[in-house]
Amino acid sequence: MSKIRVSLVSVKALEGQGIGEGNFELEVVVTEGKNRAVRFETVDQGGQIKTLNETVATYEVGPNGLSKSFVIDVTERDKGTLGQDDTGQETVTLALAPGMSPLFKTVAISLKGPNQKPLGKVEVKLLAQVA
Repeated sequence: MSKIRVSLVSVKALEGQGIGEGNFELEVVVTEGKNRAVRFETVDQGGQIKTLNETVATYEVGPNGLSKSFVIDVTERDKGTLGQDDTGQETVTLALAPGMSPLFKTVAISLKGPNQKPLGKVEVKLLAQVA
């Protein structure tokens, strides 16, 4: 048996929200079963990486390995006259194995407003590694 920790490592903006909008005010939620990590961060539209390092879960992994799916929900909070919240979601599956090398998984998530119009894109990175 080996303990493998999965963490929400970072987030960054890939595409801006458009004219009149500033930085992204992001809520990032990673869920797997009853395990959950939540982080709220302001992210520069200029593409700088925002380090998060939030543990989602730690798993006991036997010799046959383990596969886990993580749902990543991102909400860009809009206030005032600029509109409503923009949201996006993706699912990532990680193959976990005893003694595994660190495994990074990066996913691009498009954000859309209530009218489903694309309003930016962010990149979220997860990491699975021996705890």
